[in-house]
Amino acid sequence: MEELRDNSEQGFVTAVREFLARVGKALQSRYVPVLFSAIAAIIMLPALNTGFIQDDLFHRIRLVQPSQLPDRLYDTGMVPPDAGTLSAALRDMHSFSRTQQDTDNLMESGLTPWWTPKNWRFANWRPLDSFTHWLDYRLFPDSPRLMHLHNIAWFTAVVFLLAVLYRQLMTPVWMAALAALLYTIDDSNYFPTMWIANRNLLLALFCSILTLLLHHRWRQHNSLVAGVAAPLTLLLSLLSTEAGIATFAYLFAYALIIDRASRMQRLVSLAPGFIVIGVWRMIYNGLGYGAVGSGFVIDPGREPLRYAQTVLKRAPVLLSGQWGGTPAEMLNMFSEHAGALYLLAAVLFMTLILLVFVPLLRKSRVALYWFVGMLLCVLPVCASVPMNRNLLFVAIGAFGVMAQFIGGLFAKEDWISKSRFWRVPAWILCMTLIFVHACFTIVSRAQAPKTVSFFFDTVYSTIEVDPGDDLTAKTLVVVNAPNPFLFLGMPLLRAYWNEPIPESTRVLAPGFVPLEIARTGEKTLRVKAQTGSLLSTDTSRKDFTLNFVYFYNRFNSLFRPNDLPFRAGEKIELSDMSVEVTDIDSDGQPVQVLFHFAASLDDPALCWMQWKWKEKGLGSYSPFTVPPVGEKRNLSGPFGDE
Repeated sequence: MEELRDNSEQGFVTAVREFLARVGKALQSRYVPVLFSAIAAIIMLPALNTGFIQDDLFHRIRLVQPSQLPDRLYDTGMVPPDAGTLSAALRDMHSFSRTQQDTDNLMESGLTPWWTPKNWRFANWRPLDSFTHWLDYRLFPDSPRLMHLHNIAWFTAVVFLLAVLYRQLMTPVWMAALAALLYTIDDSNYFPTMWIANRNLLLALFCSILTLLLHHRWRQHNSLVAGVAAPLTLLLSLLSTEAGIATFAYLFAYALIIDRASRMQRLVSLAPGFIVIGVWRMIYNGLGYGAVGSGFVIDPGREPLRYAQTVLKRAPVLLSGQWGGTPAEMLNMFSEHAGALYLLAAVLFMTLILLVFVPLLRKSRVALYWFVGMLLCVLPVCASVPMNRNLLFVAIGAFGVMAQFIGGLFAKEDWISKSRFWRVPAWILCMTLIFVHACFTIVSRAQAPKTVSFFFDTVYSTIEVDPGDDLTAKTLVVVNAPNPFLFLGMPLLRAYWNEPIPESTRVLAPGFVPLEIARTGEKTLRVKAQTGSLLSTDTSRKDFTLNFVYFYNRFNSLFRPNDLPFRAGEKIELSDMSVEVTDIDSDGQPVQVLFHFAASLDDPALCWMQWKWKEKGLGSYSPFTVPPVGEKRNLSGPFGDE
């Protein structure tokens, strides 16, 4: 009986080994890049049912013919006079505010709130991406399904080229295939591929990987054609999105680690890319593009000191989001206290990875290349609020070195340390990575459509204002908006939902803290924060629960960084309302603000609304009754009366 059991166990082990051998042989096939491209397309098919979401509608008003837009949208200042033309698409499709006039128009219509700095700019120049969207609207303007399919086509092309790149640099070939497979099924790919507006990142990735392949061919095979073409494809990556600059991180790592030429020759090999980036940046700045006065996106070229400080906070969280099972977005859902501990945990986790990977990095130049490229690549990503959808460039290096680590352990390669103190944590980390990036990611990928739907339903609820009457020719006054960020797109969403668009919108304060609303005159209202300041959540809170209010708070920084102070007595003048900051805290943030309207607060042309937290789920809107002169009302914050 025991002999039969032993034979069965040996047979099982033999069968497993034979299966793994067959898989390994299959992964060495030259058709693997095509196979993974097909897998990439199949797993993205649920995205076809998504339709237009958020930024897609910003782009739409610049791409369709003017006759297809409601007249009221023209009064918002967001529709260029030459909407629908190729020049408008190339110039303005990714731009909210490129000039002072743009900012003034947005503030006057209320799409940006009164706390937006006067010099606020938020404009991107992505002409190659804009051209592909312009083509969409010429060929199939009413078919978001085909636009999603267009995105999926670029994603499959990215997977194909990346599989080829891994095969060019990594041995054995099955490890290269493993790296490509991990990248293909990674759940972070779903959102940027699903979102039509995020095509710019897929285009930049395609051109970036093509640049790396051409650069490798130039340096290894002395191909002059490849050497000339590589800077051109780098330029195309930059013209797709600013994130294309991450390509240079891998070019620099290549010259530092892979290239075996002399130091001077390696330095010269970087010159074409450096020149392309320099010229692109000068043109970019000269045309007025970039970000100023925003904490959501920090332009390194315009605000280098603020950017450097931000890198220390965002880089560990982004890297942890790439390697671990918790997305970088989670940082945006925590209080500042919990966020600091989350940052510490991210630093410790990445330190563990570095220590465990030391033997591999010492032995393998290719593994070191992927690792260094990944670290350098995260720097441009730090310019924006941490989100996993921005990690597609970082993932190239991460999955390259991860595959070599996992594969090397199972193949018992000679770089493996014999120390038990290393082997135990190494195998624990290996099993964790397999679970997170194979098992967990498959489940997460399957749930991605539902997750995205829940997220947007929740976020959209923060602007679903239903006053019960027509808002046309009225001013919508929101006393405590839970998510001021999304009011930037409210007219576009209401137009898409076939709902009346208000003449203008006035957000008095975010709904992050409890407020005291006092009427001091016929036309005057005073708004005071009962805890903390008006523009941020209570920083003294030490809760560890995930909460959308922290997410809304982080995204509100689009309009103003948290470290940009006000002055007591500072005034903001609009055509129908003036705002005076009458009291500030020790950080210069407004605690009390006085609003003086041009008309009586009882004027029927003013439609007053308030957000009530924890009603109908996370909250909902209801009419706000302005108190009589000399009286006041209190509004609860997201955590009760605190």
